[in-house]
Amino acid sequence: MTSREEALKNPIFPALKKVGQTPEGGIYPWAHGLCFHNQNLLNGLRSNVADASLREAILSDLWSSVHSIVPERVSKVLGIEAEPNVDKINKLLSDIDERHPAIKAMGDSIEEALVNWLKAFTLFDWSVYTYLEKHLGAKDALKIYMGLWESFALGPLEEMKKTFGIVDKADIDMDAIGKLSRAYWESIGAPYRVTQHDKDIHEAEIEVCAYYEVMKDVLGEGKARSMTLKTEAVVSVNYYDAILKALGVFDKFSFTMDKFACCGDDCCRVRFERRK
Repeated sequence: MTSREEALKNPIFPALKKVGQTPEGGIYPWAHGLCFHNQNLLNGLRSNVADASLREAILSDLWSSVHSIVPERVSKVLGIEAEPNVDKINKLLSDIDERHPAIKAMGDSIEEALVNWLKAFTLFDWSVYTYLEKHLGAKDALKIYMGLWESFALGPLEEMKKTFGIVDKADIDMDAIGKLSRAYWESIGAPYRVTQHDKDIHEAEIEVCAYYEVMKDVLGEGKARSMTLKTEAVVSVNYYDAILKALGVFDKFSFTMDKFACCGDDCCRVRFERRK
């Protein structure tokens, strides 16, 4: 068990404060994110791995991995055991909504619950790629893993468009792109500092990545980077490419990232440019 005081040492809390969020609101992106991530993984495996026994082996190994590294409270709430009952875990994750008791059961305080959901999501994600690669090889693993994060990119897009009054691609300029990019990052409590913005370029730095800070803290930097160095650049760029394509403006705007905290840089840096 982690005390509230101990939980508050996590960098997610000053980051949430900086973007105007509370722990009560900040818990849901990680709890719902885990449920969404798991469902997308099941869909991705069914679409890309024909052998049912191989799908079962991947899921069993990754949940065993999660059980071995998450806090005991996480395993208890999600019903994860050393020899996991994958169907039971999938059922629980499919049932969780904002009113589900599992949301707050992750801790004796909302702060502890938030940190434990953050850990559950992060270490699940690390295990997903690790065991996809182990069983399928890097090429097929990356294809599925990229698809999972593309689903995260596209999932909230329609609501984001409504928020910013985007009806069609004629409404997309660099101002709209900057607002969307900030909203995506700040929705997970990541402070967003614009370093350059005009009609042709939008560049910003993400000051705190709670996802990687937790992964590094729990696994150690070397083990964390055994996954992040192989995945983050291509997955992150594809994430925003998917958004630009869905908005219908990929032919007008390009995206890249040239800094990644989880690959050793001092921050993450995003850059959109108008195509010439």
